[in-house]
Amino acid sequence: MGYISADIPGRGLDAPEKPLGDLIADAQLEATAPADKGGAQLALMNPGGIRSDLAYKASGEEGDGVVTYGESYTVQPFNNMLNVVDLTGAQLITALQQQVSGPVNGVNPKILQVSKGFTYTLDMTKSGADRIVVDSVKLNGAAIDPAKTYRVAMNEFLAGGGDGFTVLKEHKNKLVGIADLDAFNALLAKSSAASPIAPPAADRITVVK
Repeated sequence: MGYISADIPGRGLDAPEKPLGDLIADAQLEATAPADKGGAQLALMNPGGIRSDLAYKASGEEGDGVVTYGESYTVQPFNNMLNVVDLTGAQLITALQQQVSGPVNGVNPKILQVSKGFTYTLDMTKSGADRIVVDSVKLNGAAIDPAKTYRVAMNEFLAGGGDGFTVLKEHKNKLVGIADLDAFNALLAKSSAASPIAPPAADRITVVK
């Protein structure tokens, strides 16, 4: 499917933001950003949907750094269709707050993985929804406007309010795109042995401990 320059941690990493999560979110944004594919401005990925890491070391005869279909499928085995939906800035912020509040996520936070250009600060010294520093939430450097509408890509599980993200069910203007695995493989396919994918820096979510 493609080539990587080093291990890209996902399932096996406890940190709120995972390099593989960033890569998957970027793949989903890339697949849905064109106007005729949904016009997505950002993508959100649930951490529980990342089922493995991507290992640099060969698992068989394919060679180090080579990502096989079996390996990419192990990462994303659910064949979730991508949805591109309208959410207001206020709903986006509520979704971030639902990562760290409520009966389940308040105890065991589920930190969404976000595409490049979407940044915010997570203050773990606070409790519940207050852990999201609202004025830090930005898209491409511009503060999220609560009254503005954004086009957001995510898998159908999240769009249905899965994992406690009930606000995501309030979306409008849904467009159904390709499967999440197809989007991931399309991103991998742009790499080569001479130009492998490096692990993302995982610097989109600033965590205060």
